[in-house]
Amino acid sequence: MADMVICAVEPFTSPVWGSNTVVFAGAAGEAIPEAQTKNYIVRACVYAKRHGVYLIPERLSLMGYQCLALISPQGKVLGLQKGMFLHNRDLFTERGDTVEVINTDFGAISLCVDVDIYRPEVPRIAASMGAQILICSQYIAPADFHNGKVISGIWSASQGNLLYAVDVCNAFNCICAPRALTQNGDGFLSPPSARLPMSARLSANALSALPEKFRLNRKLYAYHRAELTGE
Repeated sequence: MADMVICAVEPFTSPVWGSNTVVFAGAAGEAIPEAQTKNYIVRACVYAKRHGVYLIPERLSLMGYQCLALISPQGKVLGLQKGMFLHNRDLFTERGDTVEVINTDFGAISLCVDVDIYRPEVPRIAASMGAQILICSQYIAPADFHNGKVISGIWSASQGNLLYAVDVCNAFNCICAPRALTQNGDGFLSPPSARLPMSARLSANALSALPEKFRLNRKLYAYHRAELTGE
């Protein structure tokens, strides 16, 4: 399987040379308002096709949900992940109840919407479904940011589930990998920084060579599913 060469850039700016996957990382970090979502998606599809890349644009508002999308190099929407936990009930009133995993040329991708990254059951279920790469976009209010957000969120998701994990937000951007796959053994391919562009090479083959992942048993899976759906 080919390697993913992923980069995070300001929305609609050119990707890093040689990249095949792009994540939009806006400094504002807020989701696109619903009134602008349709036109925004059209622009994002044109961008993906023009540059021949997979694209994860900014978070979107859609019918009361906060969402992330994955767009193919052909300019088609491959999947949409609805946020399952709410951080702003004035903007978002609906909760998703399904973790989506999307197969690509570079491995299986799961999108993680905003505060879902701090719910360990979300990346755990994604990993149990075969996800190899987790991509998160979130907003952190300046008063709420501290360094523990990195460790308790994206870093823990990567180490606990043995997958690549990419996080973009208004406060920092970083790319994590299982510690055995990082040069310094610290779990970061690209350490937290506000600097853009950010890029790294992610090898699904190297990930597959690691010791077998923890398997989520059916009882634990059922427990988490009930929590996710609010039953």
